[in-house]
Amino acid sequence: MKTIAALMALACASVAFAAPPPAPVLTVAVTDIRQLEFNWNPVPGVARYELWFRAAPGAQWVKYSEQPAQRAPLIRIGVAVHLLDWRQAGYYVSACNPSGCTPSNTVGVDGLQLTAIGFVKPESPRSARFFGSDVAASADGKTFAVWSNQSLGSERFTPTVHVYRKTNARSGWRREARLLPSPETSYFSHLDVGDPIALSGDGNLLAVGNASESVGGAPYAGAVYLFRRNGTTWTQTQKLSLAWANDNFGFIVKIDDAGRTLAIMHGQQPDRGYGTLPRGTLDVYRDAENDGSDQFVLNASVPVPPNPASSVEDLACLQLALSGDGQRILRGCRWESWGEQFVQVLNAPGWTESGRLETGFIRGLDTNRDGTTALMERDNTAYVWKLGTAGWEFEDDLPVINSGTPTDHRHIALSRDGKIAAVGTVGEYSRGVGPVYPPYVVGSQNQPSGAVTIFERKPSGWVLRRLVKPGSTNVGAAGHSVALGDNGRLLIVGAPWDPSAAAGIDGDREDDSSRDRGAVWVY
Repeated sequence: MKTIAALMALACASVAFAAPPPAPVLTVAVTDIRQLEFNWNPVPGVARYELWFRAAPGAQWVKYSEQPAQRAPLIRIGVAVHLLDWRQAGYYVSACNPSGCTPSNTVGVDGLQLTAIGFVKPESPRSARFFGSDVAASADGKTFAVWSNQSLGSERFTPTVHVYRKTNARSGWRREARLLPSPETSYFSHLDVGDPIALSGDGNLLAVGNASESVGGAPYAGAVYLFRRNGTTWTQTQKLSLAWANDNFGFIVKIDDAGRTLAIMHGQQPDRGYGTLPRGTLDVYRDAENDGSDQFVLNASVPVPPNPASSVEDLACLQLALSGDGQRILRGCRWESWGEQFVQVLNAPGWTESGRLETGFIRGLDTNRDGTTALMERDNTAYVWKLGTAGWEFEDDLPVINSGTPTDHRHIALSRDGKIAAVGTVGEYSRGVGPVYPPYVVGSQNQPSGAVTIFERKPSGWVLRRLVKPGSTNVGAAGHSVALGDNGRLLIVGAPWDPSAAAGIDGDREDDSSRDRGAVWVY
């Protein structure tokens, strides 16, 4: 039998919820990198609050999240700065009880986009760090790594990798580690070639290639270093090198999402009379035990394809992509005297060739989780190829906006689900900062700030989603390196010439007093 007190409480609750609650008053602000915070005044007679989102006027409202009334009257959400239409997006909060829900006022977010972009600089105040000359992001979107250099004692341009970690479930980024391959060696940072850092899918394993390192007295032999995170501590677990002079081992490195397959490209130039292998030979290493020791052993060495029309030295393979599942490798090769190029498709476990994509001259290469989509960078456009039941087929041509002079560094990234493509153009000269919308206004070609063009695969095909500029007008080569995480919802953009003297996270992005320090933009 219910007690009198319980019956009275039930009666009071029935009275309290006799009608829907009053409408709350909602405000919104940016409170961290890629984070929106919604606040409202508590109202009486509420059981829960719901946050609702609409992408644009006329679009369907969808419930984003909800929370009980007992919690503080605020909701924080992560936001993809480069994907959200800041001009049109709307949000409201509903106060709900068993009798119904009452919506708040609708708030927009236009004007907050620049504040939501993260601006990351090296901690060291010196110039010529070229911070951001290469970037990598974990597939889960919680870790990114930045290539830089630093003078340490007598060693100039020592390769340095800075690792940044998301500190909570919603947002909040901090630098977790600065990693230096050991032993420390001088290195001349070639900004326009190579792709020397890679992260596993969970961000706990990092590979760093130092292609110009001297090893065992062999100049420019190159080496690859493996680092493992345990908690918040990073430890170097292995060093790989063949100690061949001028081999440039580690010119490009790739890791699969599971952190068990490591692909390493040799970058030497045999036409100079150096090395014993043709340029672009590929070594595949496996952590067969998967015991966390990260002791990778050689699984296969894949030579460059034979060229019956000329000497093998004329063939160079300069681009590399590894699928997230570790089962497919794409390698871009060209006959240098002919200027013709193709992408070679290699399948595990024997890494045998299963196809060639006749692409013409390309500068960068990426693929998705299962290796069924290939994104290829050309001078002023990107190609998409798709593997279907009939084999590989050309899918689309993705033209960039107001492109400038290209380089031989990978400026592209494809999301793991194959639906978002990012194409960086360091010479892009449209006016504007942050996410830019049409019509695109042409600026000075002599003062390009760079950009990344975002494309999305829709059921009808690939469409231009957004032009993304850096958060300042400084000439910093933004788009020189790009990485995507969280299925394209995280975008990391390197700007290795950025001149701001700021240090750390979210300093003065408009300063231009320290040449070539470099920066990374987080969208």
